[in-house]
Amino acid sequence: MTATAREPGSSRASGLGARGARSNRLGGVLAAGLVIACSASAQVVRPMGETPYDPGPGNVKQTPEAPVSAASRTRYSSFSAGRGGPLFAFSQIVDGLVVGGVLGTALTASSPNPLASSGGAYIGALTGGVSLGALGVVLQYFQPIGMVAAGAATLGLGVGALAGAGVASLLASMIPNLTATLPGILALAGSEIGALVPLALLWSKDDLEPSDLALMSAVSLYAFAATTLLNLAIDRPLWTPGLLIAPALGLAVGGLVAALSTIPLGEVVRSAALPLGIGLSVFYLGALLSTVQLGAIASLSAMALTFGVTAIVTWATREPKKDSALTMIPTLGAASSRSGALVPTLGLAVTF
Repeated sequence: MTATAREPGSSRASGLGARGARSNRLGGVLAAGLVIACSASAQVVRPMGETPYDPGPGNVKQTPEAPVSAASRTRYSSFSAGRGGPLFAFSQIVDGLVVGGVLGTALTASSPNPLASSGGAYIGALTGGVSLGALGVVLQYFQPIGMVAAGAATLGLGVGALAGAGVASLLASMIPNLTATLPGILALAGSEIGALVPLALLWSKDDLEPSDLALMSAVSLYAFAATTLLNLAIDRPLWTPGLLIAPALGLAVGGLVAALSTIPLGEVVRSAALPLGIGLSVFYLGALLSTVQLGAIASLSAMALTFGVTAIVTWATREPKKDSALTMIPTLGAASSRSGALVPTLGLAVTF
């Protein structure tokens, strides 16, 4: 066996090398951890005032926000300022076609040419549709019209046209030899008044509540049904002016009630559907089994009774409103006027 002698200097050098390698590895781990920590800290979204480059809320001049005006509202599309604009423009086109056709027919009715009537209806419908359609498109482009408001304008347009025709019929029965264009002119005026009045009342508002539109429609339908049944109940020929004007009067009354009260949509539908459905069913059975007059009388009675019962049940089952109340809650109060110590005490909380 032979023994190999090691030099002292070589063993000391190898120990120092191993110790240096361990130090290098430890330094590398620390450097990697520092890089990861800095990266994670950079990804954190800090509130205003905590980041070193943020001047904070105290160094930024705060300016109050200006109220949103009608001109700065967000447009619904490139062609409409509001959601209900296309519906309003379409209703104006249809109104122009119908009323323009009536006016064109009346203007050429006295012509000896047998083709003048149809030609006049075509030209009148084309002129009216283009004119009123352009008016509706321009108005809805600049003025925001909500979807429910557009529905109210369409409803007013229809009942207004009927009311104009009813006024023309009333005048024709009172004044003989009136011009043939009077029904068309009054129907045009009534339709535009019925369409533009709701928009004028809602000019500064975004839209109309659906319950208000349902209430106006229900009262208008009630007025027409009640007028028709009452006319049949007295066993007289149908009075055309009253039948045509009644929906417009009902719409006006419904709009007034909607402006002065707030009735939920469910109550409006329930109060309108049940009485009208039962009333029409009773009228059909009465006219089928007996006479039209008896059916109309029974229908009016059934409608009034059903409406009264529905109103009572709705009022009885309505949830009561929460009144204001006082509640005792634990709070902290000063022990005395001289010392600043706080002691537990009782306080009052108002709920309303």
